[in-house]
Amino acid sequence: MKTFFRGIVDMICFVVGPFFATYYLFDFSHGPAGPGPFYYYYRHNSQLGLGLGVALICLGFLIRYWRKDTPSKLSQKP
Repeated sequence: MKTFFRGIVDMICFVVGPFFATYYLFDFSHGPAGPGPFYYYYRHNSQLGLGLGVALICLGFLIRYWRKDTPSKLSQKP
């Protein structure tokens, strides 16, 4: 059961995180204000989505590091 939850967490961090990051990286708007006819900017929702995607990826790497760093109970000898 523990490995099932680890798989779910890995899937959320390394599948959903990059999806959010790439989707919101290319989700910018075109506005009439600014210099010239081509004024593109990120909306507030796009900035939050991009930050969420990067945070999920970093959290996934941090969880893998913690998992690798802590020794298992079976390998510890009394």
